[in-house]
Amino acid sequence: MLPMSRVLALDTATHACTLALYDEGEVCGRHEIVARAHNRHILGMLSAILEGRALADAADIIACGVGPGSFTGLRVAVSVAQGLAWSQDMPVHGFCSLTAQGHAAGYQSLLQDGDRVLSTIDAQVDQFYGLWGQWRDGAFVADGDAFICAPEDLLTVSSSPATVVIGSGARYQERIPEELTSASQWLPEVTPDARVMAELLGGGTLALQPEPAHALSPQYVQLDIGWKKLSEQGRRD
Repeated sequence: MLPMSRVLALDTATHACTLALYDEGEVCGRHEIVARAHNRHILGMLSAILEGRALADAADIIACGVGPGSFTGLRVAVSVAQGLAWSQDMPVHGFCSLTAQGHAAGYQSLLQDGDRVLSTIDAQVDQFYGLWGQWRDGAFVADGDAFICAPEDLLTVSSSPATVVIGSGARYQERIPEELTSASQWLPEVTPDARVMAELLGGGTLALQPEPAHALSPQYVQLDIGWKKLSEQGRRD
């Protein structure tokens, strides 16, 4: 386990706006469902958590969910993280939002050791973002990279069935090949949770990888959908 750090964590890749501060073993956070309104809430949430303190007096590093997820949501999180980091000359750490979602499910006691997990986020273009992994020894361990596919095409990504499917992409349950999910538990309400990530990163369970603010960028995982308006793509970002 690595030494503890004071960590400000945030994620806006889904309809959840989540932000938390880890300091000396204590976590203070806010987690709200505010679809398409992250930019109107996140700075107020930060102010409430800081309780009048300067950010430089409360955190050593900013950990930010970089997706994949909502285009608009990702831009909010990354721009806020970069702006705060630049203003305080503070390093950043980017984490995968799908991985964060897996950790959140485990910390809510929704997973059992050995569960094969498909973490999903609805891409809103008749597709979903996904990441395969396993809940093992109290942590979500990713198996491969994040991907995007239509529900019917999931067999091209993996032929091993999931024990649990988490996240908003679970709304495609009826279209995912039955041989991959026939015995699955479906948990569409699970989202990334900054409180979990702040504790895991600040407490040293997960390794922090500090980098300068300019190096932080959204993780766009997207098929070629051409130059179409968002409404034509079926998106609601």
